[in-house]
Order: sequence, then C-alpha cells, then structure tokens
Amino acid sequence: MKHLLFITIFLCLASCKDAPKNAIHAIDKTPGTELATDQSHPGKILLEKECYTCHNPETAQNEMIAPPMMAVKKHYLKATTSRDQFVKDIMSWVKDPSEKNSRMPGALRKFGIMPYQSFPDETIIQIAQYLYDNDLDTPDWFQSHMGKGQGKGKGMGKGKGMGECSGNCMGKDKGQCKHMGKVSIDTLKKYKKLGQKYAAEAKGALGKKLVQAITEKGPDGAVEFCNINALPLTDSLSLAKGATIRRVTDKPRNPLNKANEKELTFIADFKEILASAKAVDPILDITDGQIDFYYPITTNAMCLQCHGVSEEQISTSTLVILDKLYPKDMARDYQDNEVRGIWAISFKENN
Repeated sequence: MKHLLFITIFLCLASCKDAPKNAIHAIDKTPGTELATDQSHPGKILLEKECYTCHNPETAQNEMIAPPMMAVKKHYLKATTSRDQFVKDIMSWVKDPSEKNSRMPGALRKFGIMPYQSFPDETIIQIAQYLYDNDLDTPDWFQSHMGKGQGKGKGMGKGKGMGECSGNCMGKDKGQCKHMGKVSIDTLKKYKKLGQKYAAEAKGALGKKLVQAITEKGPDGAVEFCNINALPLTDSLSLAKGATIRRVTDKPRNPLNKANEKELTFIADFKEILASAKAVDPILDITDGQIDFYYPITTNAMCLQCHGVSEEQISTSTLVILDKLYPKDMARDYQDNEVRGIWAISFKENN
C-alpha cells in the first residue's frame, strides 16, 4: 500500500481545505511569544527572498556566484560595531555597490561587483537588522575556508527541526508519525536538506548565467539566455545529480514549464502561506521510495525586470523580445514577493 506524505512546517489553516485529503502537515511549535526573531523576523524572509538568489548558504563552494551572507556579515561586523552603524554600512554598500565602497576585496576579485538593484530603504534596514541580531545558516565549507572565531553571529543557526505532526497522529516510536511508516523525522530532514541543495545549485547555476547576461546586455540579454539555455541547463543538472529538476508555474512563459494539476495545488498552498507573511518551508511527497520536493520561486526586484508590469518594470526593448520569443507569454504583471512558480524536484531515497 502506498503511503503519501505531505509535510510543511508553516501551515495556514485556510490552505487545509484545498490540500489532498490524505495529506499530513507538520507545524512549527516555536512559542508565539518570541518577538520577530528567527523564522518570524521580517528581515529573514526578505533575506531569503532578495539575497539568496546569489548568496545562498546551501550552494556548494564551487557553484557560488557571490559570497555567502555569513562572509558578508563577518566583514562588516566587528567587535565594536553598533547595530546602527552596521545597518548604515550595509545600506551604503547596497545603495552604491562599487569597488571604492567594497569591504571584501577577495570577493570582489572572485565574483566582480554586485549588480545594482533598487531596494526600498525599509527592506535593506530589515535585512541588516536581522543579520546583526541573529545567527546565520553557515555553509559546511565556511569554517575551514574563513578560519575560526567568527565573532558575533558565529553560530550555525537555530534549526527548529520538523516539529510534530498535526492531527495528534504521533506514533509510539519517538520521532515517528504512525502515518509515516518507518520514515523518521531525521530522514525527513535529510530529504528536505537534499532537495534544498539541488534547488540551490540549480538556482545558483541559472542565477550566475542570468547575472552575467544582465551585466553584459541588460534584461534583453537575460530573456535571450533563458529562451535558449534555461531548460537545457536544468536538464544537465538533473542528469549530473541523478534527479529530475524542474521549474513549473501556473503562469508559464514557456509552455514546457506549465505545472500539472498536483503542482498547481502546491502553488496555491504556497501562495496562501506567503500571503500570511510566514516563512515558507518545502513540501515533501514520499511514495514508494520516490521523494518529490516542492519549494516556491518568489519574485524580487531582479525578476520584475522581465516579469513585472509592462512599460514600468519591463522596458520597451525587453517587451519586443518577449513578444517575439513568447507569443503566448503569461508570466507578466507580477508584483514583488509573489509566487512565480515552484521547484519540482524528484529523487530516490538512496540519493
């Protein structure tokens, strides 16, 4: 008998009515009295949405297209740096990412200047405040690369684990739900981490090429790159990882990226969770040794250059190319921080 398991740590009750009837959801049990820390901090959500395209700590060292945020924090936060000064310094860099304004010469030599993006001041402030106040997720290779003694925020983050299964369905065996069979909480966390790793590597590979295209030719170059290379790139990563890595959406630009009925259900769930202003965790669907991993792709300032409002975020020249290459384009008129689609990644238990 097949056992189908859907797990998501942050679940709004409104999404339950549309979920498959045999779905099982785990919830985060972090006390609600914690004030804007860790998962609930708006700066964390903005950090992951706006910065992790290039600075994702899950990306392998040789696939990084920018330094991880832990390295950025290390260079900007000294023992005597106040919170206000730290925020001011981060603001200065984001507003003027130039060689003269850089504090990371090694990263500058390796990755080049960060492309300028127009962020509201409040967004930068919230991200910088979160960086200052909280431990960050740290890449496995970071300590050996940068050396020990990281100062403030040197920890590895406060991973909350998977929480309890809702519906009072915890079995007698500690760490297992009776609906999960023999799949332990630690195993589920391993699958989640592996799915996030594949998504981060694919996102990093695409992001590196997109940033290069935007730097050289602007958004027009990014559109041309995606038209020719986006699907072959994810296909080659799938082959290399022994997994199936796809980007799917309810509003496709390329018809080959159209989500199926099951994926549309998860896209709707992620939209509701994102609208609730909570951090979003992956969904896992485990059936007979096959792991299907789903995680949202959300819009940020860079995305809107090709997926925003025509003649506002999307320039006239870019619109001409889009109309030529994608005559049935549905992927426009997005606003900031909306679900553009999802990563749909499948792999076997022994990966």
